[in-house]
Amino acid sequence: MAKFISEETIDEVKNVTAYELAVQMGYSVKSSGTSWVTYCPNPNHCSEKRLKTYISKYKGIFKCFDGGGCGCKGADAITFYCWSQFGEWDRKHFFNCILGIAEIMGINVAYEDGQSKRSDEDKTPKYQVRPFIEEVKPQSDEICDRVYRRFLSLCPIYEEHVHEWRSKRKYSDQEIVAIGLRSVPKSYKELNIIIRTLLSEGFSLERVPGFTKRLRKGGNPIHEGDWFWTISASGKYFIPLRNARGQMIRLRVSTGRDDKKYMWFSSAPNIEYVDDVYEMRKAGASSGAPLNIIAPSSILQAWETGVEVTKYLASDVVVCSEGEHKSYISSNILQKLLIGIPGVGIYKDVIPLLRQWRTQKLVIAMDMDALLDETKEAGKNKYVFEHLTEFAKQALDDEGIEVVIWCWDPQLGKGLDDILLQSILPIEIDLRTKARRLVTL
Repeated sequence: MAKFISEETIDEVKNVTAYELAVQMGYSVKSSGTSWVTYCPNPNHCSEKRLKTYISKYKGIFKCFDGGGCGCKGADAITFYCWSQFGEWDRKHFFNCILGIAEIMGINVAYEDGQSKRSDEDKTPKYQVRPFIEEVKPQSDEICDRVYRRFLSLCPIYEEHVHEWRSKRKYSDQEIVAIGLRSVPKSYKELNIIIRTLLSEGFSLERVPGFTKRLRKGGNPIHEGDWFWTISASGKYFIPLRNARGQMIRLRVSTGRDDKKYMWFSSAPNIEYVDDVYEMRKAGASSGAPLNIIAPSSILQAWETGVEVTKYLASDVVVCSEGEHKSYISSNILQKLLIGIPGVGIYKDVIPLLRQWRTQKLVIAMDMDALLDETKEAGKNKYVFEHLTEFAKQALDDEGIEVVIWCWDPQLGKGLDDILLQSILPIEIDLRTKARRLVTL
């Protein structure tokens, strides 16, 4: 007689996240901004596997972005496990996945007839369950601001980066200074002098994202004196992010890499789960993925730390875009308050700000290549549109804010900054009335 797994067991398995399952299955999982990054679970992945599968910390969905076009993606632990075992997602594998995940996670499998496949007493899980590691809380915005400002003042400015800022980004020298751009130190000697200066001046680097302690060569992990302060970053230069009070709360790093152009200056401790002592980090904190509140460079220069941005700039109309350079350039040309979001799905902190600022009109101006997908029948990226729809719905229905989307011909430029630098203005679409009109400044 066929035996049916109980709904209680299925629900318990469904509560397991893809991240939790990947950890228990022994995957190398690292924090990267708003995602966990790991190897593709697909055994049929057709190229050399790299850390290119991203698991959203907020949505739980995962997708492989590595080469080979393997198509591995899903929304939960069940699809992750299915890909790892069968090289595909198909509902015919559902119950095998339930049993497999239950074994890995130590979940007792109960059947509708009241019997159990096993209990925790008579069989241990195949994989040793790791304890949940609570994320370290970063220092306050005030402390991070003081550390970052002094740190950046000590960092160099290399000529090749100045050339990029002037020629490619079209920044004036005044704008470079106002934003606070600085180069990542190239040598250990240069960095060591900066770190020693910070410490000698009494700055605490504990739990400031980006700063971390590492073990010196030949050191003993149990001896505190064998650990030294350094930074968790490599690349070209730093880009500061500010909150609504003008405090530098986080830094982004321009990497100079094609596969990942920007990274967070972040240093989540990993000492609890990394075996290689020379890969261990401690005393730092994750950057998270906060908003970047941006004003024109003339206001950035005058903006006194701790003062609300609305004291300097009207907030009745707010532009929401993505990308640090794009946002700084666009705000400067438009002369408007701009919120830079770290990703199209990360808008939960925007609505409270709009409410606080009593914003009447929200402009959404995302990259055109993110909105469009010529491989889809509708010609649009479904994932991005779903997030934008939810975002706009909250602003429209819950807050009564007028919401418009700015669009343009993607052949003229990918981002808002690209067309503005050409003195081209976008088309504005009102999401409530569907009316279209040319933007005027």
